[in-house]
Amino acid sequence: MERKLNQLGMNPATASGRLVKDLLFDFVTKARYVCYRCKNPLTRDTFSIEHIVPWLDSDDPLALFFNLDNVAYSHLSCNVGASRKSQAPHGSRRRNKAGCNCSLCAGVNATYVRSKYTTEARRIKHAKEKLK
Repeated sequence: MERKLNQLGMNPATASGRLVKDLLFDFVTKARYVCYRCKNPLTRDTFSIEHIVPWLDSDDPLALFFNLDNVAYSHLSCNVGASRKSQAPHGSRRRNKAGCNCSLCAGVNATYVRSKYTTEARRIKHAKEKLK
């Protein structure tokens, strides 16, 4: 079978991934699920699986990741739009990079930048620019 898939120009892992997505989408449509975020119908090309409560920064990420009550279906664009950027706590560099400029987030980012951009780093950078 693997050889036949390769002869058709498809990697077996790609074929398996597509089959799994097709089966899951078939289940989702038969169960009449709609997008968790916008409540509109899902399509095969745009649906995704998302976690209702962000798992990565939780106290027990592994348990929350595999908790089926924490899984929903949504359009990929709705899922990406609700990404964890805004979930980062205040006073973190990630929150600052996501656009928060409160004094806590800006201060943490400034400290990080100062630690990376030393006098020696400036000398090296300017020496390289002179060589160009």
